[in-house]
Amino acid sequence: MTFADDSVARYYQRAALVAYMVGWVNNFTGGVVESFELRLSNSYAFEEGVTTLIEFAVSKNVKHLFLDLSEPRWVTNNDAAQLEPGLIKLPESFYKITSLVTLKLFGCRFEPSRLAKPGMVKTMFFRWIRLEMLSALIAKTPLLEILNIKNCWEIGLDAITGYNDRLMKLVFKYCSFSAQQTTLDVPNIQIFKYFGKVYRFEFASANKLMEEAYLDYREESRYNVSAGAIISGFLYSMLSAKTFTICPYVLQLIQECEDPVRLKAPMETRQLVLKTNFEPNEFVGIRFMLNSSPYLETLSFQMVGPRPIEEMVPQIDPEAYWGQNTSHECLKKTLKKVEVWSFYGGTHELRVLEYLIRYGRMLERVDLYQPIGLDDIQLLPIRAAADRVGEFEARSENLVVTFY
Repeated sequence: MTFADDSVARYYQRAALVAYMVGWVNNFTGGVVESFELRLSNSYAFEEGVTTLIEFAVSKNVKHLFLDLSEPRWVTNNDAAQLEPGLIKLPESFYKITSLVTLKLFGCRFEPSRLAKPGMVKTMFFRWIRLEMLSALIAKTPLLEILNIKNCWEIGLDAITGYNDRLMKLVFKYCSFSAQQTTLDVPNIQIFKYFGKVYRFEFASANKLMEEAYLDYREESRYNVSAGAIISGFLYSMLSAKTFTICPYVLQLIQECEDPVRLKAPMETRQLVLKTNFEPNEFVGIRFMLNSSPYLETLSFQMVGPRPIEEMVPQIDPEAYWGQNTSHECLKKTLKKVEVWSFYGGTHELRVLEYLIRYGRMLERVDLYQPIGLDDIQLLPIRAAADRVGEFEARSENLVVTFY
């Protein structure tokens, strides 16, 4: 069978499936449908049938609606944006629905401002969609608790106001915005995650009991001195996060903030996850985060592939930097566990670990996790490096070093 024959066969299989679903809903005699989920790639060839299925869900006062019309081959939002004219457009009846509690839309044409009465919605998840005038929709959802946006473009979100004070989880992943910045008045936010290029968020208020914050700017590759101020201000807005994860870009740019030593107020972080290459241009950032986290209990290093920032030249001597007799509050009082994921035992890794072990008075565990996929021969020098870590002079009498 040729590739063309295979494509034709798949088309007829899809056509038969859509016809079956349409026939089923046309013969459905029940009342309210609580949940309706449709996943169909290459859906543009079956727009009439898909529209019928959506209109059926709307007519049954569906509460939980999930439409995934995206394509497996899409990688970035540009892949979907280029095909936008061919994406299925939501029918007029959809915008009149009043029963929604959960709305998940992937890979279709949607006009957020037109959804008339979304006041009952608690969860919204958008992916592969243009989201112009999203602020108009958010302003009509006082019960909103979770907002998750991934691979979307032209996001028109100037602000999330105090009207949305029940919002607890907010996630943006690989998106582009039409607004210059977004103001977040989210006093009860518990989880905030952002992945993508540096974008200015201004917190008007933030929950003093935030559980988790996650900042990943690895899409950025160029040095930008103004980004340091944006990043440090963003960190300051999330001081209360008990678990905080940051990427190498933050570690490299944090030295450009107003005070490259610490944030202007202590972080409440108990677990700090640093995605790092252990490169010298990250050392100031690592120390900055330690100095800003006086209550830190667990420090996790997650090794990632090297991606240095263009024009970013380290201004320190990597041989001498960790030899300085400088400790931090968390090393004296609270830090009990250090872990390194994908431990390779490089020179810079060992210098950082030696420093932490030398000054960590309360340190109980150093857990080293071997990289995945290496054979026994490749692991030999890594095991030797782990043995060296176990021989470092330790300030804590209770320290146990383990290699997994």
